[in-house]
Amino acid sequence: MAKDSGIGWTHSTWNPVEGCSKVSPACTNCYIHRSIRQQRLDAYSGKLHRTATWDDPYDWEEECCRTNTARMVFICSLSDFFHVGIDECRAQLWAIMRRTPHLIYRVLTKRPERIKAHLPPDWGNGYPNVWLGVTVEAKQWLHRMDTLRDVKAVLRWASVEPLLEDLSEEINLKGFGWIAVGGESGGRKGAKEHLWDPKADWKKGLLPIIGEDGKVNLDGSGLRTMKYEWAENLRKKVKATKGCLFMMKQVTAPRSGFGPNALDGVEWNELPAPPNGLQWLPFKPHKPSSTMTPEQIAGFKAGLTSPFKPPVEKRTKL
Repeated sequence: MAKDSGIGWTHSTWNPVEGCSKVSPACTNCYIHRSIRQQRLDAYSGKLHRTATWDDPYDWEEECCRTNTARMVFICSLSDFFHVGIDECRAQLWAIMRRTPHLIYRVLTKRPERIKAHLPPDWGNGYPNVWLGVTVEAKQWLHRMDTLRDVKAVLRWASVEPLLEDLSEEINLKGFGWIAVGGESGGRKGAKEHLWDPKADWKKGLLPIIGEDGKVNLDGSGLRTMKYEWAENLRKKVKATKGCLFMMKQVTAPRSGFGPNALDGVEWNELPAPPNGLQWLPFKPHKPSSTMTPEQIAGFKAGLTSPFKPPVEKRTKL
């Protein structure tokens, strides 16, 4: 699907199946809709479709065998690997993953309650090249980590993106080896950034929200703010836990991947080592345009929203 991914923590994305359905606030402004609607398909109808990319992992495996390296693959970035719509073909996907041991598959789900019943018969303590993860965007969904903790896996991880509130006091990192944190990206052009309202209907793309000034903002399709201290508190919690690694993926921004250095100018880009003594293929370094200036970091730390955007009065109307 995409041999060279733009996602900071993977080399490639592989989407043998596309399509999904919304299950929690993390899905509200998900990029899946924007990507799939370009194909004139409904991303959230619950109807999934197969793609023509099923043989891609074999090509990547052959390359890694020649170089004795490991390639990280994010599977189903345009779906959910444990969505009911994948039940009919998941056994085939497990077989491909088993046959490509030089590819390290990042499986990410918002449906961990379905994992146990849909593991392959030979799963045992987990395939060495399959790392199971859950999305946790707010306190209400921390139970996903509890559910995954009860599943045997070589490595468990959590994508805390979009981070909608401070989770540091309540998150339990036991049994997890990697945490990736990020703010929301994308959003409707011209819509205002705002704090998440847990009472709003997350199933809708346009959410009326109440701002800090108490006024109703009907531009709720904008990005939901991640505050500096929420990410920093999680970083401290992770680093105080033996064996757990931390990645800062991005701040809240229209463009994905902006601000990996947002926490005091340091790029937190920790990743677990691949299995079997392999070495990772080199990851692409962050573009200079993706890093924040000291002034932007100071603005983010001071609590400003989107400190990297040009001031409103200086914008040029199209």
